[in-house]
Amino acid sequence: MPPHPFTPSAARSRLRSFAGGGAALLLCALPTATTPALASFSGVSTAAPRAAAGLTSGNWSGYAATGSTYQSVSATWTQPRITCSVAGAVSIWVGLDGQGTRTVEQTGTQAECATVNGTPRYFAWWENYPDPESPYRDAVRPGDTMTASVVYDHGHDTYTAKLTDETLGWTETKSFARYGGATNGSAEVIAEAPNRNGSRTPLADFGSVTFTRAAIDGRTLAAASATTVTMARNGVTEATAGPLASGGDSFTDTWKHS
Repeated sequence: MPPHPFTPSAARSRLRSFAGGGAALLLCALPTATTPALASFSGVSTAAPRAAAGLTSGNWSGYAATGSTYQSVSATWTQPRITCSVAGAVSIWVGLDGQGTRTVEQTGTQAECATVNGTPRYFAWWENYPDPESPYRDAVRPGDTMTASVVYDHGHDTYTAKLTDETLGWTETKSFARYGGATNGSAEVIAEAPNRNGSRTPLADFGSVTFTRAAIDGRTLAAASATTVTMARNGVTEATAGPLASGGDSFTDTWKHS
């Protein structure tokens, strides 16, 4: 039976090794155990932009739009510095599909700690899941301003993933064909706890990351009726997406627990 929005999805099955170490991470899994969450907007001005009622997920935190077909998604963020209090990771990305669909077309950054109190590693990547992710060789540093987009070209039936480090001055662009199962059924701006050896890693302490200029099909997250996604497992909230700012195109995602 095809997957249904907001239901558990199978984790990905691909491997990536830490540089210089034997530990390994599986990157960027589909959202797990995503269910409708209670949300209250009491006391919010009717003039303020706001998302649809929130969701909870075992590995995603941010905003997701569903219920239509989507052609593009983009956002800008400042790469956060992570703390290696645990051996874990955080991926920050934008993408099409993934929420209730079988494919994901995405690009972003990852920060990971191979060991407790180790030295964090930062890198950039793109992916056309179910193919393995492909890392870029360009440097990524904490504090760098990153801008990412994924755009679907209906005429050529292709996607273009673009990632720019505005601080270091590099841009990577990758175009790839659409998989037959891709439906463009969702669009996301996400901070994620990726997987290791088929199991979700602890979420690295990333403090917070603020997404700005976030757009879906050229509209703000508010105009696209994007939905908040809270990362929570076993009753513990691990990361939360804050409310949309007054322009409807920015929010802050905050680490709570590994």
